[in-house]
Amino acid sequence: MRVPECAEVFGSLSKDKNFKQMNNSKNLVGRNSLIISILGLITVQALIHIGYLKNEYWNILLSGFEAATIGGFADWFAVSALFREIPIPIIKKHTNIIVSNRIKLTNGVVDLVTNKWLSPEIIKEKISDIQIVKNILKTLKERQNKVKVIGFIKDIINRLTSNIDNPEVSKLLQTLLKDQLKGFDFATPLGQWVKKSIDNGDHNQLWEMILNSAEKTINNAETKTILLTAVGKQMNDYKEEGFFKRLFVGVGEKAGAIDNQSIVEKIIISINNTINEAKGNPNHPLRQKFDHNILEFAQKLINGDKDATAIIDDLKIRLVDNTDTNNIMQIVLANIKTTLAHQLNNNNTPLTKFINQNVEKLINELETDTTQQTKIDDWIKDTVENLIIKYHHEIGEMVRLSMSKLNDYELVNQIEEKVGNDLQFIRLNGAVVGGFVGMVISLIRLMLL
Repeated sequence: MRVPECAEVFGSLSKDKNFKQMNNSKNLVGRNSLIISILGLITVQALIHIGYLKNEYWNILLSGFEAATIGGFADWFAVSALFREIPIPIIKKHTNIIVSNRIKLTNGVVDLVTNKWLSPEIIKEKISDIQIVKNILKTLKERQNKVKVIGFIKDIINRLTSNIDNPEVSKLLQTLLKDQLKGFDFATPLGQWVKKSIDNGDHNQLWEMILNSAEKTINNAETKTILLTAVGKQMNDYKEEGFFKRLFVGVGEKAGAIDNQSIVEKIIISINNTINEAKGNPNHPLRQKFDHNILEFAQKLINGDKDATAIIDDLKIRLVDNTDTNNIMQIVLANIKTTLAHQLNNNNTPLTKFINQNVEKLINELETDTTQQTKIDDWIKDTVENLIIKYHHEIGEMVRLSMSKLNDYELVNQIEEKVGNDLQFIRLNGAVVGGFVGMVISLIRLMLL
């Protein structure tokens, strides 16, 4: 091939602007070695031709440049043919090798990655030496990472409780509570608790509260009105029982012997006296009587008396099945949601401090517990290994998918970016080695003549 033809072929490649911009820095070594070989060949040949170089030993140098030019062109063709089509008639079908064989190349890369570089055995061997938990703990000791973990935990709690006030949740809780209470013996422990409270006098404070409340109620104006109405009704009912009773009451009322207001006041005074006597006196007959009745009922509950137990069971069912119970649960859940949101959205609340303390405690405890670290490491590694075996084929599929998304130009560009510089030195070596071999052959030929 003549020099002008070579220049035309080389020039056709340089018309690709993108290729030219990408590879100017890469092609300098190979290109310059070929240019030097061509210039050396032309210069020495011209000087010999015009008789300036007459010694036959100059032919050795000429042979070296000839061989360097041939070697440079051959390696230029070999390297260029990998990445693009060389517009040389007939043989151009054997160029652009990467694009022409991209299916084989893809399959080869997939096989190399999945079965050699990232085979299950290689991955298992690599992760077997990694101290996963230790490295995680080391990372978590850094404040910014600990803050992220706490934020992650708070976010999970927020998400889990975002719908806690949903009516369906309260219904579910009511159903669960009902199911749990069905087989739960509430009567016996209730009886034991009541008996113990009365025996220890723990209920005396309750008595004082009840008596104080009764005193306020009995002296209330509304209570007096109710009592007056009740006494008046009783008097009217009494008068309706017969002529003489009506006559007797009528005479008494006109004579002032029967006065409803006076009767009510005496009733109130009597009740007040009873309350004051019972206050602070656990041995008062009224309190003793009530205590005795309550103890008797508690003992029946402890002994499993059917009638007493039935009362508690009926109360338990009514309490759980009551519509108000569902409403109360929903209100409680809504309050819990609001409280949690407030607690989680502020850094100085008891819940946030609780989370901080427990995260810190967990990290410190796990940091010193090497046995637990090993157990967690083994569990993580076993899980990863099982996932590797189950989904290992996905590695090859990812490689295949990534390569399929590349057009021919992008594929060639990526490969050339990685190996292009080294391939240019092949061109340099072709010129140097070719020139050296050419000079040796020429020297041997000269010595044999």
